[in-house]
Amino acid sequence: MWQFFLAGASVISAYGQMQAGKAAQAAANAEAMQYEQEKKQNEVIAMQRHVDRLEQYDAARAHNLAWFSFANRDISDRSIKAFMNKQREVAYSDVARSDAQGYAEGSQLAMQAQVSRMRGTAARKSANIQALSTLASGLYQYNTVKV
Repeated sequence: MWQFFLAGASVISAYGQMQAGKAAQAAANAEAMQYEQEKKQNEVIAMQRHVDRLEQYDAARAHNLAWFSFANRDISDRSIKAFMNKQREVAYSDVARSDAQGYAEGSQLAMQAQVSRMRGTAARKSANIQALSTLASGLYQYNTVKV
């Protein structure tokens, strides 16, 4: 009679371990999906920063040209051209740096999502191995009590 109890307990324990592995994998997949969603949001934010900085540059350029015209300065003057070129260089450098930062953040979030999925897969495999070990142990105990 005890042997059936031991066998049943082993099966129930193994089933519980397998379900825990499935739950761990599902939680890890949900976490990975959150990382991927955050990556998409960061891509949108990076694009907005890109556009915003170029719009700031365009507005500042128009303002500066208007001011130089108001001050009756020749726009083809070398010092004004140097000033305008430096402003363009700074703006495009800012845009490039912002784009690189957005790419780095996106890459980091993609890696975190991948690691999370791997962790979930490992947890599920571990739970399955534990379940098989529990079944093997239960079978051994069944044979020991049966004798």
